[in-house]
Amino acid sequence: MLKNLLCSILSIGVLVLSTNVSAALQDSWTFGLGGGWAHAYDHKIGTKYKFGEYTYTTSIQNDGYGIKSYAERNFKDWFGIGLGYNYIKDQKIVFTCENCRFRMEDHYNIVELYSRFAKPIDDKGSDVFFKIGPTYNWHSFNHETHSVWGGVAGVGVQYAFTPKFSIRGGYDYFYRAADRTFHPDDDRNTRIDQGLLYLSFQYTIQDEKHNVPVAKRAEKKSEKMIHTLDAGILFPFDSSVLSDEGKEAVSTIIKSSEQFEEPEFEVYGYTDRMGSDAYNEKLSQNRAESVSAEFANQGITTKVAQGKGKANPVTGDKCANIKSRKPLIDCLAADRRVEVVVTGKTSK
Repeated sequence: MLKNLLCSILSIGVLVLSTNVSAALQDSWTFGLGGGWAHAYDHKIGTKYKFGEYTYTTSIQNDGYGIKSYAERNFKDWFGIGLGYNYIKDQKIVFTCENCRFRMEDHYNIVELYSRFAKPIDDKGSDVFFKIGPTYNWHSFNHETHSVWGGVAGVGVQYAFTPKFSIRGGYDYFYRAADRTFHPDDDRNTRIDQGLLYLSFQYTIQDEKHNVPVAKRAEKKSEKMIHTLDAGILFPFDSSVLSDEGKEAVSTIIKSSEQFEEPEFEVYGYTDRMGSDAYNEKLSQNRAESVSAEFANQGITTKVAQGKGKANPVTGDKCANIKSRKPLIDCLAADRRVEVVVTGKTSK
């Protein structure tokens, strides 16, 4: 039975270690207090002792209770170290003779230092775990105390109600909780192991750096800005050579685009309705390319540079009744333009 129990504990430990482990609360301290049922496992205990004229048969009253407290430090998201104290009592050594029976109480003080490996259940701190490490044990019996080194292996599960408050249930097996003789006439040491099935309550404190609220990342939205440039300022009449004023206008657009993240630029050229379609298409294309070239001179690559000829007039029917050439040219000035479309992302 004992062999099967130890194999089960180690198997669960291997399962936890072989899983992609990650404790929920990294860089935290956990403090716990609990208790439960303790059971002693004796090995090679002397069956008979002689006190005076009487011969006694010995046995152990195995069941008792245990109280435990511990503090744990989770260094990484998968690894922690704990320091614990366990007090086990109400187990007795029983001596029986033909017409008599008496019991001597004993108790154990066990200090454990262990490594803890956990697999999470949620992000509040719930997990299943395996622990293993050395112990130092004091066994008190018949007004004498003996101490010995031992070890602990344990498994358990904990459920976190909040990141601070949780409950843990587990089973710890303490190897070599005692290793001593129980009578001067006995030259054989008796090894006693202890098993503790417990329930504990925990309080967890996370390091300050994890308590700082994470600033909410600003959401980005896409925006578009259209700059309409008068061709009369950009170019001489019927020309595609960019003026100094036109170059300054391009600089102003570039500066205004600094409010966007990763801005993109599109350039569209337009003419008025005077002249042939083919001529106006070519003129508007040349003007769009001229403005695009100035963007390139200032380190900006445009996504589009396209001439649209006499398309999309903004004057509408405003100039329909004007017949003279010069007044008509003046009236249609708004149609002769270059539009620069800037799109980019801004924070909401």
